[in-house]
Amino acid sequence: MPYRLFPYERRLGLRELEGLGADVVEDPGDGPMLVAGEIEKIRRRATYFESVQGAAAPDGALTVQAEVERRHRALRAEGRMRRQPTRFGPHGMHEYKGKFNPQLVRALCNVVEPTAEILVDPFCGSGTALVEGLRLDMDVVGVDRSPMAWLMARIKTDLVLARDRPAVRTRLRDIADRAAAEIEAGQTACVAADLSPVLGEEGMAYLRDWFAEPAFCGLSRGLSCLSAESRSYAGRIAQLALSSLVRQVSDQLPEDLRIRRRPEPYVAPAIAPLFLDAIARFERGLEEMEDWDAIAGSAHVALANANEHAPWRKTDGRRRLLLTSPPYATALPYIDTDRLSIVALGLAKPSQLAGLERSLLGSREWSRAEQRDWDERRKRNDADLPSTVTRLLRRIDGLNREAEAGFRRRAVPSLLYRYFAGMAEAMETWRSNLGPGEAAVLIVGHNHTTAGGDRIDIPTPELLGSVAEARDFEVAELIELETWPRYGLHAANGVAEEDALVLRVPG
Repeated sequence: MPYRLFPYERRLGLRELEGLGADVVEDPGDGPMLVAGEIEKIRRRATYFESVQGAAAPDGALTVQAEVERRHRALRAEGRMRRQPTRFGPHGMHEYKGKFNPQLVRALCNVVEPTAEILVDPFCGSGTALVEGLRLDMDVVGVDRSPMAWLMARIKTDLVLARDRPAVRTRLRDIADRAAAEIEAGQTACVAADLSPVLGEEGMAYLRDWFAEPAFCGLSRGLSCLSAESRSYAGRIAQLALSSLVRQVSDQLPEDLRIRRRPEPYVAPAIAPLFLDAIARFERGLEEMEDWDAIAGSAHVALANANEHAPWRKTDGRRRLLLTSPPYATALPYIDTDRLSIVALGLAKPSQLAGLERSLLGSREWSRAEQRDWDERRKRNDADLPSTVTRLLRRIDGLNREAEAGFRRRAVPSLLYRYFAGMAEAMETWRSNLGPGEAAVLIVGHNHTTAGGDRIDIPTPELLGSVAEARDFEVAELIELETWPRYGLHAANGVAEEDALVLRVPG
């Protein structure tokens, strides 16, 4: 590709060729590579190569991935591509916390299981892996506990599979213009719409408490207008676009991951122009996708817990690949971050938000009673976790006790225990539904904590590998992945190291 690749991407690129049945004859390192293999297969599936040339393409032909990235750059009026674009097509439609690199998904599919016909993501988030699985002509199955993630994944996969994207784009503009007019009228005249038939009195009161009255009026009018269109692709896109900016115009401090109010006084900006800007991003994504090849696969996205639900167990003998980026050992507060959008779209009631947050794997939210319960489970090792995990947790617990740490620090060992117990339960579900020789790939970040004044590294990929082995998986490989440095708001929560943990079912 015409931009700098990480060393791991170059390594994966070479392994992709091997997975696609090609042999590298000559690799100069900084120029064209001589390869013996099926050119069309490489052109359709390769991730890190710009073009191929040979008997089947004597004048050279762009790879499908290069075509997608070039169109992305051209429609955004950008110059020379200096960095890898990761927001092409539906990937740039909504900024969801915890996204991972779509090129990495594509490459790992080619490296680990190029013959897979079904891709499963049990922590699918906003649908990155599902979209890339569809682009590789696989059927895809996603599961996520967050209703916001579930909605985004459904919308994105629906759009990849849509037959007439230009018509969707035309319809989207018509709906958006009408909704924008309603938003502007409501915010200007300070006249709200009655959302109680959709959100109930509880939802209405909750939103009123978190928006200045003019902003609430504009938002309610827009939501009311869009609710009548929610059965269409275009209507659901417009709802998602409006939801993407509700925190920005609310009284909640937007640059804080937790729930805190802005300093007063705060006057919300005009919402209608922001909404139309969000719509324009979705329109560009749809326009990029107009030249994509027709997709032959299917998509199923379930709102459920990964350790309880496996809608992918029956496959008629077709080979499956499980590929996911599970939550970190102490996850981001996904529900808190999106709570206003969740309520505004009627995905959950305000009274259900705290329970949703606590139900997420890796959640840091619990009561003192729950902590005492998990303290006892950890001491007894009820989940039968391997000693590599329990030794580390005992060390952290001992250091915190010696330092007389506060409630939150003392909770860390049992929070981590709950996380690894939840992952063990999820792995048991996967192990009982994957067949002999099938693989599960987990893209996992390393963590750390502070105990007794010392920084304690938590090698999550290696620890999950030991948990997987105790659940009758084989650890086939641990692929080291460099990551882009994080800046600004999420720098403190950024992951400096990441690995792809490759597991296989014996046989």
